[in-house]
Amino acid sequence: LSTLVLAEHEGGSVKASSFNAVAAAQAFGKDTSVSLLMAGSGPSLHAAANQAASSHPLVSQVLVADSDKFEHPLAEPWAELIQLVQQKGSYSHIITASTSFGKNILPRAAALLDVSPVTDIIQITGIQTFVRPIYAGNALCTVRYVGSGPCMMTIRPTSFPILSAESNFDAAPVSNVDVSNLDAEPIGRSTWLKQTSQDTERPDLSNARIVVTGGRGLKNAENFKMLEKLADKLGAAGSGCSNGDGALSWPLLK
Repeated sequence: LSTLVLAEHEGGSVKASSFNAVAAAQAFGKDTSVSLLMAGSGPSLHAAANQAASSHPLVSQVLVADSDKFEHPLAEPWAELIQLVQQKGSYSHIITASTSFGKNILPRAAALLDVSPVTDIIQITGIQTFVRPIYAGNALCTVRYVGSGPCMMTIRPTSFPILSAESNFDAAPVSNVDVSNLDAEPIGRSTWLKQTSQDTERPDLSNARIVVTGGRGLKNAENFKMLEKLADKLGAAGSGCSNGDGALSWPLLK
């Protein structure tokens, strides 16, 4: 099997959720070959690529698309890139984490490749058999992919913990992807406006094992601060509230 993992990076480092996707590929067996696809522009991209190359023995190569087209992770250029790489590599599986990055890019890429993606996977039980939650997590559904194209999937990062890797292994080769034939202005209407972030000592929400939430029983925003203290004690990602509480202008997430 050959698997392509769509890796997300920021500030010269690969995001932990992308390594969770590599851990998911490991469920296909030790003989699985994993290629990491990274796109962006500038030194931070190559710094992240070098980190990825020496991150895990399962990673056989790192593919890098360095172009101003990928300065921001928009779906249109990324989808064309995935189509280009798939045509050359003929991967059996394409995996990314179920983050805003993956959920934005994978559907458009799947449409270009004429396949139906399997989303929010929490367990891999076979080469083409997966478990995913339905009905807001109240039930689990086992699905089997029967398409003729690559199996494209998003995984929940917390369901595939990063396993400790061997310390002695050769770094994977880093190769550049020729993107000169990609459309200068891909068809699409998405435009990058800005990125906002909040400095916090808490874990990233997408990788958090513990999330603290509250409901109407807290009665007001002042009492909501008790949840924040509890989240700090537990090492949780943050504190949240239900939709009804949010409608009352209570803080949704810290």
